[in-house]
Amino acid sequence: MKLFSLFLSLALATLLVQSCVKKEYDMPPSTAYYDPALPVQTSIANLSGMIANMQYGQFRKMGDTTISGVVVANDKSGNFYKQIVIQDTSNTGIAVLIEQSYLYSDFPVGRKIYLKLKNMYIGNYKGLPEIVFTADSLGNTTGIPSGYTSEVIVKANYPVAVAPLEVTMFDILSNPNRYVNTLIKLTDVQFDNASAGVSYALPPSMSSGTSRTVESCDHGVSLVMYNSGYSNFQPFITPMGNGTITAICSRRYSTMQLALRDTTDVKLYNQRCP
Repeated sequence: MKLFSLFLSLALATLLVQSCVKKEYDMPPSTAYYDPALPVQTSIANLSGMIANMQYGQFRKMGDTTISGVVVANDKSGNFYKQIVIQDTSNTGIAVLIEQSYLYSDFPVGRKIYLKLKNMYIGNYKGLPEIVFTADSLGNTTGIPSGYTSEVIVKANYPVAVAPLEVTMFDILSNPNRYVNTLIKLTDVQFDNASAGVSYALPPSMSSGTSRTVESCDHGVSLVMYNSGYSNFQPFITPMGNGTITAICSRRYSTMQLALRDTTDVKLYNQRCP
């Protein structure tokens, strides 16, 4: 009986202590709106201008330089692989290669970052300006190692709104260096007859990527939209209508392309033009 009374007393004491324990935990202070305001030595526009004068496959090692920009594309849909695209206030962007998956969790669209470039490389990859961790004389590159990311990339404000630059296909084709790696918006466009009403890309068992053609009703010109077979929208059907497309302006050698972030950026709800 004494043993039962002792057990009962211990149980009541335990319940009393638990009832006094604070059940709600204090959340760490949010840094979403904090900008460390690191010193910035150059702009993305300046880097892109330097790269524009490089040959395909040429890279240059950087000194003690820091840039800043806002993430305008990441790997969330799978159409970009192990890279983010950042853009500064001059509406000029650059690709940053990172050896890490699920980058969108650390670098969502709208996240401002500072990137320390010391001992890293900038270069021209098949016409596309990019930042990499290492590069050799043959143009082979590696992205920033996942364990080193926090050393060179400093997160800042989130979210920062970045409006796409409204341009025409004629603008892009006339001045490709200005718009490459930039978030742009095209109006009065549609998939051409061969690219409308089909999947955005062939399955990866057939091809790693598929080109679809987007045409302009105003200027009678077109651009290739290159979609990865590994993207989560690969089996989705391209719209038949006319409207707007927001995308990252990309390039492969001398061919300008559109790189889609997600199909929510495709708003083709109007009647097709002839």
